[in-house]
Formats: sequence, structure tokens, C-alpha cells
Amino acid sequence: MNDRKSFAQQISQFELTRVEQAAAFMWFYRLTQTYEDRTASELAEDLEDEGLGRPNVTHLHRDLTKSRQTVKGKRPKSFQLHTKYVPLLTSKYGSLLNIKDVDTTPSVIPIDFVQGTRPHLEQLVKEINGAYNYQFYNASAVLIRRLLESLIIEVFIHKTLVHEIRVNNAFLMLDKLISKICHQQQIVLGRNMPKSMEAIKSLGDTAAHDRTYLTVQSDIDDLKQQIRRTIKELLVLADIHSTP
Repeated sequence: MNDRKSFAQQISQFELTRVEQAAAFMWFYRLTQTYEDRTASELAEDLEDEGLGRPNVTHLHRDLTKSRQTVKGKRPKSFQLHTKYVPLLTSKYGSLLNIKDVDTTPSVIPIDFVQGTRPHLEQLVKEINGAYNYQFYNASAVLIRRLLESLIIEVFIHKTLVHEIRVNNAFLMLDKLISKICHQQQIVLGRNMPKSMEAIKSLGDTAAHDRTYLTVQSDIDDLKQQIRRTIKELLVLADIHSTP
């Protein structure tokens, strides 16, 4: 993976407008999980720091506002890359970062569940599907377990109950996270959620820790419906919404 300076040097060979340079940087930040959003002022500083010159901040903000490639960020006056343009920019700049084209067909979890939410969730879902598609079923099962764990934590964060799942500034293990979310009165779960979460945990635990057993396709296939329902419900409880 190239650093930002190297990336900037490579895109300097393209004849890009200021907005296109800013969009390229936002694509880079999204891919490397550096920043979730960026203001025009911050992007101007970034471009200047990497030797691309400093654009007029007012003009850049205006042009980013008008651009179809950007949407409003979470912070005031900030921008994010519109998710529908991510594949286009990946095809344009992916080779600069040695990104390989792999099969991430949504065989286990629809990418639509997390599209446009948070880069780490998007990447986890892509890796879950990619590992499954390439028959790396142990890896896929472990990542499904990790996604479950991450989303339970996100639910507690959203509900401002994070203190209930921390001990000595560290999050509880998954078995205790499941117990906590099932017994927390402020979190209303679907009737089958406890059973489904335990089944997903068991799948991942076996894939990660069993000394001799190897996860097979049917182990994941038998749980696909439960996996999808569980992940979708946790996303809703955490107020994490995908974008079209």
C-alpha cells in the first residue's frame, strides 16, 4: 500500500481539476480508513502538503458542493465521496495502490447492508464474501464472528451504554457481549436473535479454535438466513444506515 505522498506524486501525472484531485484524496482516505470526511480547507492543506499546490478554499468548497461525486460529511462543511463513484475511482486509481480485482460477489452478506456506512464495515463484508467465494470457509466464518462482535459494540455505543460492556477500558469478550445485549432492557431484540447470535459465535469459534475441524461450505450455508437477519437487525439497532 502506497502512502499519501507517493499517491499524490502518481496522480500528479494526470490532468486533474482541483475537485478531481480532492475526490482522489477522499477515495484514498476511504480506502485506507484515514478519514471519514474532509472539509475543503483540510483538503486544500492536504494537497499543498503533498506538493500539488494550494487551491482557493472558497472555490473548492463551492465546487465540491456542486460535484456529483461528493455528499455532505458528518462534520459541518465536510464532504464524503458518494458511494456510487467509489468503483469508478477504484478502476481509475486502484492500480496505483496495487489493488487486485477479486471476487467479492455478495454470497453471504449483501454489500447493500453496509454500503456507504463505514469503510471498515464495508471491507469486512467484502472480505467475508471474498473468503467464501474462494472457498476459504474458516476465514469467512471468523470474519462473520468479528462483524457480529463489532456491531454489538456499535449498538451499545449508539445507545450510550458503552460503560456496560467495558472493563478496565477494554470491551468484553463476545460471549459476555451477547449476554449483555440479550438482557439489556433498553435494547429490544427480535425473538430469534439470541439463538442466532449464539449460532454465529459457535461457527466462528470453531473456525478459529478447533484443532482439527475445518469449516465447510454447508456450515455457513445452513446459517446464511440467520446471519443476514442478525447483521441487518444489529445495523438498525446501531442506527447505521446504508446509502443507495
